[in-house]
Amino acid sequence: MAETYLNYINGKWVEANSGQTFESRNPAHPDQVLGIFQRSDARDVASAVAAAEQAHKSWRLVPAPHRGDVVLRAAQIIERRKEELAQVMTREMGKVIAEARGDVQEAIDMRN
Repeated sequence: MAETYLNYINGKWVEANSGQTFESRNPAHPDQVLGIFQRSDARDVASAVAAAEQAHKSWRLVPAPHRGDVVLRAAQIIERRKEELAQVMTREMGKVIAEARGDVQEAIDMRN
């Protein structure tokens, strides 16, 4: 059974307002369901944007060196999981693995 993923909005994992989901399948092997995802709509996007705007009010007051540390830690987590993330991208999009690895590396390099 495929895992069901929720939206992360305002610090909580929530279902889409519509209550609907969809299956994401491996384009190379359509019988493989990668996961079940929320069928989000404009209301979900508006909720996420409002939450981000609210969070930004306090985040912008965090000293830049600390914000940099947070970004560095995120990059380190991505780096540790680089191969796993590249494999997921390949299964989800059908992208060749070398390109997926390059895309993950670009995210890691954004820390600089």
